[in-house]
Amino acid sequence: MAEEAPEKLVGITGELEALPLGKACRYYENYLDTFQVDLPMAVCFINRVFDEQNQELPEGARRLLEHALRSAVRLSNFDPGILGLGLSSGVAPGVHDLIKVLEGTHVEPELFAQLRKASFKFQGEEIRAICEKVLARHPLAVRYADMLLSLDYYDGIPPSPAVAGFRCPKVLQPLWNKHLFNAYAGLGDADGAWALWEGVKPFADDPFTLAKAAEMHRMRGDTETAVALYDRAIALDAYARPYRLRREELASPFRPDHGLVDRKRVAVYLYSFNKAQILGETLESLRGSAIGAARIKILLNGCTDDSLAVAGRAKALFPENEVEVISLPVNVGAPAARNWLLAQPATRECEYVAFLDDDVYVQPDWLAQLLTVAERDPRIGNVGCKVVFPGQFHLLQYLYRHVSLALPEAVRVSLPTPYQQYDIGLYDVVRETRVVMGCQHLLRTASLADAPAFDIRYSPSQIDDTDHDLQLCLAGWKVFYCGTVTCVHRQGSGTSARSRLSMASQGSILGNDVKFSYKWFDRREELERLDALSLREGA
Repeated sequence: MAEEAPEKLVGITGELEALPLGKACRYYENYLDTFQVDLPMAVCFINRVFDEQNQELPEGARRLLEHALRSAVRLSNFDPGILGLGLSSGVAPGVHDLIKVLEGTHVEPELFAQLRKASFKFQGEEIRAICEKVLARHPLAVRYADMLLSLDYYDGIPPSPAVAGFRCPKVLQPLWNKHLFNAYAGLGDADGAWALWEGVKPFADDPFTLAKAAEMHRMRGDTETAVALYDRAIALDAYARPYRLRREELASPFRPDHGLVDRKRVAVYLYSFNKAQILGETLESLRGSAIGAARIKILLNGCTDDSLAVAGRAKALFPENEVEVISLPVNVGAPAARNWLLAQPATRECEYVAFLDDDVYVQPDWLAQLLTVAERDPRIGNVGCKVVFPGQFHLLQYLYRHVSLALPEAVRVSLPTPYQQYDIGLYDVVRETRVVMGCQHLLRTASLADAPAFDIRYSPSQIDDTDHDLQLCLAGWKVFYCGTVTCVHRQGSGTSARSRLSMASQGSILGNDVKFSYKWFDRREELERLDALSLREGA
């Protein structure tokens, strides 16, 4: 094994730098196959290809570089540095005057440079206060207004009053209006976006704006226009598979078979550790959904709070269902809790097992939808769903993953979502993938013969569900994502954009990353074939 430790391959930048150019290009193509590209990914890929400056780029790499440059310019219209890259590379020849205006209206550059290094997640309030004060002194300060609008979007709120007070230079007004439109539409605020649409429509010349406009029209009941807008987005970005999948879904919607909840034998399993109130809310949510005669088992993982009493009330909540509460004297961790439940006789007596975390809200027809997908193909071993954070506007928390890296230094799966995108409908599709999230998913019982257990090496939690899905894939089973089911997950663990874990908890998760890499070291070549593009290539 190489001497470089897995933890040195940090983030997208580290992973791309570890790959030769051809594989780095495939890495980027995999991303475009799964997600709408975002600014961090585009910039990281640009930097990686620029490392090859002494070599002539192959045609495929050159086209992908142009795609990344064009995407970065479209996603960062008010950053002179990125616009300058677009100008010098020839993909954005018309931005020279825009750069001059941005430079001419820029104020207090040293302060701005410091703010750019600060974290929206941990220093957002200080950044907001400074931007508001600067805009009060300099109402034409475009880059501060842009930063404040970006912070509003990060926080999941519509543009704030301070943004509304910004006096945009007249020459930039059409571009700024489009920026505002994308902020509203990107959150899923169709009314706020609609108020700007007529003025923005003549300037909607990029796939990002067109896709958001498509979903805005869909929210307002105009599917025909939504499809037409996606057609335009696809014409502008041939690489972006999410646009094509969404266009197909809008033109021919997925129809769940609601009768399956009564025809199929299903077990619903939950496990919990000291979340009495949240567990109760999850069970109330489950009661509001259609689960037919599904058997329900709740495993309490060494709980010391009121969880036993809360779980005991489930029998009254589900009078038509068989309900069992299993109370363990100690917390055995998530993987072992899953295995304990799977070892129950009910598992072998059912065709499907659904796992739910103890901190989720489920939609009423979730089970019918997941069953409908599973029944498409007897080789589908697991079906997961779209997972979002709670809030007025739902930030995407987890969609689906594939293997992004399989090197001697590290084995990694891809990011679970694009950076800072909200649930506006773009990922409301059904597609095959490699990994789905374990907080709400449906396992075919027959598939457990090839992956009978969740690996207890990942205790107390994290990565065990990822590892299990990869076991299924390598055994010939399929994993599917059903984006027409939304799970609202009040995540208390993991390293997501909104988690605030202690250093000790983060260390446990990072430790599992290392375990994962070493566990799969000898099967790297098999795993490498489990990327997203291989699903279309028939590998």
